[in-house]
Amino acid sequence: MLVNGDQSSGLALRWRRGAWLSLAVLVLCVLSLAPYLTSSTELVRMRNALLLTDQTPVNFNWTPASVPPSFLQERGPADPFFVDVAARLGLAALPDDWARALTISRHLLGSSPVLLGGAVKSDLRGTYRRIVDSGEGYCGDFVDVFMAISLAAGMPVRSWAFSFDGFGGDGHIWPEIWNRQLGRWQLVDIFNNYYYFETVGVPLSALEFRQALLSNSPQLTLAPLYPGARVGWSIEEKAWRYYRRGLPEWYMWWGNNVFTYDRALLVRTFSGVSRSLEQLGGIAQGVFPPVKLMVTEANRRQANAMWRLRMHLFVVVWVASLATLAALFCWVAAVRVRRRQHPVLSRPGAVQDGQ
Repeated sequence: MLVNGDQSSGLALRWRRGAWLSLAVLVLCVLSLAPYLTSSTELVRMRNALLLTDQTPVNFNWTPASVPPSFLQERGPADPFFVDVAARLGLAALPDDWARALTISRHLLGSSPVLLGGAVKSDLRGTYRRIVDSGEGYCGDFVDVFMAISLAAGMPVRSWAFSFDGFGGDGHIWPEIWNRQLGRWQLVDIFNNYYYFETVGVPLSALEFRQALLSNSPQLTLAPLYPGARVGWSIEEKAWRYYRRGLPEWYMWWGNNVFTYDRALLVRTFSGVSRSLEQLGGIAQGVFPPVKLMVTEANRRQANAMWRLRMHLFVVVWVASLATLAALFCWVAAVRVRRRQHPVLSRPGAVQDGQ
């Protein structure tokens, strides 16, 4: 039995209005994120918010013998490509892990006569080739490759970062090796070509370096990892100002699974298409390392803002998903009502009277 024509038209109109209203809600959801779509650093802020771990305080001074269960430790096989790189560098024959760290650093810093910087946006192998062949790569690229070679050589490694813009994309990242011979962490600023010490011959860990900065230690010194390569700043005082400016916003990348990430299906699917889509794929597949903030009284406001952004993102995803489903449902319902009202027009090949 067909629905009355006037009733059918009114019902179809209401369904269409429902669809448009749902689409309007979807648009508002997207617009609510507009402030974070204005630059790459703001996009990084959104990504970091998605990657936040729980707010439980943590002791960052754990060792490879007591890795936190939530830390995404690399447990897969090393890429044979980087195993070969480690072999060619002769890392196994070196006397200790600090010597290995220096050798890896000098290989990456000295392979090209000029270091150009800039994000490579490639997989691990592609990033390595761009660094050593043409001197490209920014701090994150150097850290990924440094970690890949270190892990291929059996050397434990993790990475730290700090920001200047409320845990967004304006900042720096650097790796820290676990020196198995000394039983201590040692910080390697691979991109800026520095390491740090208070006592000659004893490179500092990240936490020791941070404490030395906070206390204005007069013994704190920096030195190049590779004296033959460029350093981050030709005027040393600029380096110290840079590091002190980043003190309030330190955090740790809660994982070192560079090979697992590189092999992940969704990462490989979107690699080369879009860096943002690639990273979203890694987050969706659970292989992108989380972010663990070092929350202090000095940065509690910025940390809370990140947690609010995280909640905002989840609400947007939830509401946008419901709005999309509602819009599709309303459009389908409107079409079904219209077909009931005009059954002839719903048959393939049907024509109106008079045509």
